[in-house]
Amino acid sequence: MKNITILFATLMIAFSAFSQSEYLVGYEKDLAGKNFIYHSLHNDVEKSLLIRANSYFEPIEWETQAVPEDYDKETVSFIWLYSIDVRPKTQDFDLFVNNDLTLRFSNPTANTDKPYYIEGKNGIILSFKPSMVDRHGDEMGYAVLTVPTKLITKGKAVTIKVDGVDNDSQAWYMTYEVPLVSTIKAKQLKTVTKKNGELFHTIRFNYIHLGDPAEATIQVEQESQNFMLRSGLNEVDFLIRKVGEPTSVKTVFTVGDKIQKQDVQLKPVKEWTVYLVQHSHTDIGYTRAQSEILAEHLRYIDYALDYCDQTDSYSEDAQFRWTCEASWAVREYLNNRPKEQTDRLIQRIKEGRIEVTGMFFNFSEVVDETALAIQLQALKQFREQGIDVTSAMQNDVNGIGWCMVDYYHNTGVKYLTMGQHGHR
Repeated sequence: MKNITILFATLMIAFSAFSQSEYLVGYEKDLAGKNFIYHSLHNDVEKSLLIRANSYFEPIEWETQAVPEDYDKETVSFIWLYSIDVRPKTQDFDLFVNNDLTLRFSNPTANTDKPYYIEGKNGIILSFKPSMVDRHGDEMGYAVLTVPTKLITKGKAVTIKVDGVDNDSQAWYMTYEVPLVSTIKAKQLKTVTKKNGELFHTIRFNYIHLGDPAEATIQVEQESQNFMLRSGLNEVDFLIRKVGEPTSVKTVFTVGDKIQKQDVQLKPVKEWTVYLVQHSHTDIGYTRAQSEILAEHLRYIDYALDYCDQTDSYSEDAQFRWTCEASWAVREYLNNRPKEQTDRLIQRIKEGRIEVTGMFFNFSEVVDETALAIQLQALKQFREQGIDVTSAMQNDVNGIGWCMVDYYHNTGVKYLTMGQHGHR
């Protein structure tokens, strides 16, 4: 076993008034409300408490970390991971501290990368620190509740409750069921990176920073890099020369006067060859009216033939290739395009630059046996014109009848690829 020591230089961080050491865990355990699974800006966190602005959802309630008996600051700040709906119209949510209605906040109408806050009664402040906008355009980040210490009982946890104001709306707010603490985690990514002709493994360091954004410097062996340490989760990747046997990597992470040590086990990464298949997705009647879509798909094949011509001089692995997902468009192309064009298509198919697949359409789950049998007629026409079909594709539909296996017997189709419908 080899021992490689990676030393991280001290991160020079100027903390805000509420520094890392002064944040307490804002979520410790749930007390009431709907549990919900949803993505978050932490890729390993999905469990949440969900509330909507309607009467069908009960309030969500959770408990913080207990405030230390010797806590001597004037205020105490609790931090947790949140997500909130972004929509054109605002809806209100009430926040209670120890069952006392403290403040009201609303869902945002637009995304922002700047923190914002709401002042409640008795000097209580709720701050939102957005860190990410997800693929649906909703806001995710870190919430901080600051409470005057005189309002809490030392040695005990604080209960926080959020209730949507009933407005018959689906607008929502989530608190994720994860205690946030300042931690550093390291793991090896199962990848190999080539840089300047050398191969490297990647170690990813996940660091949860509970202070304001600050500049940081990390040194790895003789190299260093500067980056901005932002509030919340930070992911930093380091390249380590590829190993041929299991190797223990000792890491030292220094933040201010705190030093965290961790061993990372590097293992050889199995090498895979990944083939990317470019094809059209045939969704009849979805992108255009059914009366118009055929002309579009015939033109797609024209384009594919032109791109094949334009890349003939490229190296073989860079030449354009195309997969016709449904045999319907190919049949119509052979029946309707001039012989000059159909000859071009057949030639490219024989070269392996264009592939024809063996299902007439992407069929819904309720297609009957008769329809599945009739759609095989196109394969007979293809064989008569010297076109071999070995694969079938079913995309955007989760399933197909078992009788399909029997129907494709002795057709030359040996393979089936299924592309799932992600939302179903």
